[in-house]
Amino acid sequence: MSRFNIFRISIEEYYRAHKRDLPWRKEVPVPYEVWLSEIILQQTRVAQGTPYFHKILQAFPSIESLAHADEDKLLGLWTGLGYYNRARNLQKGAKQIRTDFNGQLPEQYDELLKIKGIGPYTAAAIASICFKEKIGVVDGNVYRVLSRYFGISTPTNSTSGQREFQTLANECIQGTEHPGMYNQGIMEFGALQCTPKNPNCVYCPLSNSCHAYNSGAVTELPVKLKKGKRTKETLHFGVVQTGNKVALRKRGTESIWAGLYEFPQLEGASQYGQLLAEPMLHKLSHKDLYCSFWAVTEAEISGDYNFYTKVEAQELGMPIIIADFVTNKL
Repeated sequence: MSRFNIFRISIEEYYRAHKRDLPWRKEVPVPYEVWLSEIILQQTRVAQGTPYFHKILQAFPSIESLAHADEDKLLGLWTGLGYYNRARNLQKGAKQIRTDFNGQLPEQYDELLKIKGIGPYTAAAIASICFKEKIGVVDGNVYRVLSRYFGISTPTNSTSGQREFQTLANECIQGTEHPGMYNQGIMEFGALQCTPKNPNCVYCPLSNSCHAYNSGAVTELPVKLKKGKRTKETLHFGVVQTGNKVALRKRGTESIWAGLYEFPQLEGASQYGQLLAEPMLHKLSHKDLYCSFWAVTEAEISGDYNFYTKVEAQELGMPIIIADFVTNKL
């Protein structure tokens, strides 16, 4: 039996025995639900993403309802997940599906790639799980499993590495009659068994033929090129309260928080009065934001803003650090 077949069969057996009961995993997969789950779970753990899946699906139970959704409502439901362009692209994709694909997700990998916000990983997941197309998924979990098992040291975040791993993933999936099971299995295996730190190699069904385990290279694989240094930025927000309402402004299109609501920003802090909380740290993927919140008057802020009650504010899409302040400090 080839090494590819040993690997594939072991992954499928592992999935049958250990797969988690998740709401989008159904005997007959629903393409919209699989798509929604895959977008939510980008950069998000399953435990954190599952409640968001439920509430977004309840609010927008179909592609059509998502296409017609009020963006502020969608972003409000998304608050706390971060990477808000995922939500915007999800809605853009729904509108595109409505107009270009008669409201139905296309069944082919190449057609799925035409939809806004759907890249190779998400297209492969949908195509294999819902339509049984044999395209291998490649994400962080899959990079780790393939790198360790087959002994690949090409950096996973290099162009050549991404091409090499995708080719390998496609080779591994060809022998199966259940591509959706295999793809979900390798992702599950990476999430639960072949973990980044302290993988359970002793009880791993692949240990006998795993390159990393048998060569002592488990902690060295996968290889990833180092990123540049993280940067720091300080932000000062002015909190203006009138009665039971607070001033919020909606950001334009100029940043990762585009279209989200926040307190008006202040140019500096030395001339302002009461500091409402100790500076709070908010970590982004590439920088650390240190945010301070000051009690100010309406005369001390500028730009467009409106006043909202706490209840109204909590329904708006906001960066999580703003949402936490609204919930816990107002």
